[in-house]
Amino acid sequence: MNISAFGALAVELHPHSPTRWVATYYPMVHTPSGRWADVTWTLHQRCMPLVPELMTPARWLEARSPDPDDSCYAGHRAWSEALAAGYAAALDVLAAEAVEEVSSLENPDQLRQASIVVPAGQLAEWVLDDLQDETAQVRG
Repeated sequence: MNISAFGALAVELHPHSPTRWVATYYPMVHTPSGRWADVTWTLHQRCMPLVPELMTPARWLEARSPDPDDSCYAGHRAWSEALAAGYAAALDVLAAEAVEEVSSLENPDQLRQASIVVPAGQLAEWVLDDLQDETAQVRG
């Protein structure tokens, strides 16, 4: 498994509270079965203001730039500046932590045993299930 060398990060957007969403940044990794978000390594989280036109179920995007005008944020213009700032912060964390993790990279078996890679679509299903459970508890 290799961390994406192109600076691409997976960003999960989901409701955090009735008035806020949260953006969670994960590194993208290359595996024999393709590119995935490594959801075991949260690089950064950022609270996002509630924007009515963006209120849909949890979603994922691939961030590739600290520029809020980059096309990767095209579907999220209301959040583009915050998402781009979060990308820059997450990339800094990735760079700092990657240096600290060099020793584990020298032992691929140890790294493989400590890593869990979940397809983004599966995680979104889990998040939606959790949200439905929380909503049922609040109503019940």
